[in-house]
Amino acid sequence: MKLINKLLLTLFLTGFLSACSSTKIDYDKTIDFSRYHTFAFYKKGLDHLRLPAKKKRFVVKTISEALLDKGFTKYSHPDLIVNIFTDLHDRIDVYPRYYSPFYSRAFVEKSKEGTLFIDIVDLKQKKVIWSGSRYINLSGNDYKQLKKAIYKLLEHFPPKK
Repeated sequence: MKLINKLLLTLFLTGFLSACSSTKIDYDKTIDFSRYHTFAFYKKGLDHLRLPAKKKRFVVKTISEALLDKGFTKYSHPDLIVNIFTDLHDRIDVYPRYYSPFYSRAFVEKSKEGTLFIDIVDLKQKKVIWSGSRYINLSGNDYKQLKKAIYKLLEHFPPKK
């Protein structure tokens, strides 16, 4: 009986942790991704990307680096178009600070967090062939965390058969 309970607990925890994963990937399983070699960014998508200018440049640069590392080439007449968008909201953390038994203050920290979405479109077919999303936190100047999130998201592109 104890073995069954342990097995059920293990299965539950595995399922729960999988459901809480911050990376989600979907792609067209009928596509041969090895035929794609070049990419460019969707200009209108970049114009509407809701990020501060410095972080927007960083995200584009990091995605470019990740794709270049995978053997893709940035080109003005590409095989693939990369579209980036975000769904962000404010995060407010309140930390209590106590100075005396009669007086206390709280420290409030505000940041942005949400989801970064990357869609990769086959330009000839005009169809999304790969889509990925990942949780991001844009607090302060933590560019290492943002870079790690982008690389983690793109480690699943292109899909291996």
